[in-house]
Amino acid sequence: MLTKAIPVLPSTNITKAICFYETRLGFKGLNYGNYGTLKYKNVEIHLYLITVKSANLFAECFIQVDNIEDLYTEYCAKGLIHLKGRLADRPAGLKEFTLKDEDNNILRFGEKR
Repeated sequence: MLTKAIPVLPSTNITKAICFYETRLGFKGLNYGNYGTLKYKNVEIHLYLITVKSANLFAECFIQVDNIEDLYTEYCAKGLIHLKGRLADRPAGLKEFTLKDEDNNILRFGEKR
């Protein structure tokens, strides 16, 4: 039976990526050299090392949250939200915002309304 899905995002520098997720987003990370793991409560994201980042290579993950307005305010204060990532109502009854990590991977945060 299926029990959990974990996104695996590309990174050009595992150490730098873990630092970003820890200091800016509150995750705790472990570095295995060419692979990293990140955890924040029940959320888990993995990273794999790439040597050259193509302009066409990016990944995206969706993270379900509670109290999206509070999280959005916190991340805005840290300067993490890009112009197209502002909090908005989306199809399927979601309220959502996005940000990018340092490898331009897109993190979508959403709350069911």
